[in-house]
Order: sequence, then structure tokens, then C-alpha cells
Amino acid sequence: MPAGAQPAMADGERAAFEAYARTGQRRLYRTAYLLCGDTEGAQDLTQTTLAKLFQHWRRASRADNLDAYAKTVLVRTFVAERRRSVRDLLAHNRNAPRPHPNPAPGADLRVTLLALLAELPPRARAMVVLRYWDDLSVATVASLLRCSESTVKSQCSRSLVRLRARMGDVQLYSTGS
Repeated sequence: MPAGAQPAMADGERAAFEAYARTGQRRLYRTAYLLCGDTEGAQDLTQTTLAKLFQHWRRASRADNLDAYAKTVLVRTFVAERRRSVRDLLAHNRNAPRPHPNPAPGADLRVTLLALLAELPPRARAMVVLRYWDDLSVATVASLLRCSESTVKSQCSRSLVRLRARMGDVQLYSTGS
């Protein structure tokens, strides 16, 4: 067997992974959608996460909390991919960014908020999503993103200020219903 290659997965292990993938896919997709802001990106991120889990299933299946392990893989994959795409974009596009108009006051709050989340840097966006949508503790988010708790607190605070400023008149947070 070549160095680094893993032995084939046993039928029981494959069945355990398939069962987890069926039950956990929706939870992973929900977080992926909030991170990516679009269905195709969320589907790709979810599938990439499941592929990585499959590849390392022996280790993943021994985790104390498999859902937390999977969410860690998802978030770290998102941040790594976004860093790579931002670097590529900056290398190929030297034009100044175009200013985004303020969202229309009548726009659906959810759509507006997703659009504004997309303006945040990947790591800050991941922190806001994990902290406020997934309702994870500061310590858990810090652990997931391999940073200090004070970094999570300051990044979330700055991101919320930025989101509130961009929300403008929409910050009444009413949905009109």
C-alpha cells in the first residue's frame, strides 16, 4: 500500500457514513447556505464537506461529537476556499471595488441580510453565522476557527457594526407582515 493511502472502507463503516450523510446533510447545508449565500455554493460546500468526511471517516466516526466535527470541516473548508478565491480575484482584478447601493427599504429582510453578509470577509462572516445563527458560544467558535475568544468577540462586534451601518433604514427589522 502506498504511503498515505488508507485501506478500503469496510461495509459497516460505509453504511455508518451513508447513514450519517443522510441525516446530517440538511444541517450542514443550512450552515453552508448561510456562509455562501447561494444554493449552488452551499451545495458544493456541503458535498465537499461530506467528501472530506468520507475520506477520513475512521477518524471522524470516533469523534466525541460527530456533528461538531462535521461543522468544523465545513467552516474550515469555506474559509480556505474563500481565501483562495479572494487571492485569485485580487491577482486578476486590480480595479477599485464598486460601491454597493443601500438596500431598498421594501426588500425582504432575509434577502437583504444575506446580501450584506456576503460583503463581510469570509472569516468574519463565518464567525457571525456560527455565533448568531447557529447560536454557538464564543469559545466554540474560537475553537472551530482556531483563534482566540477575544478575536471572535472583536470580529463579531465589528461585523455587527458594519452590518447595522449598511442596513440603514431597514434596521427597523420589520418584515412588513
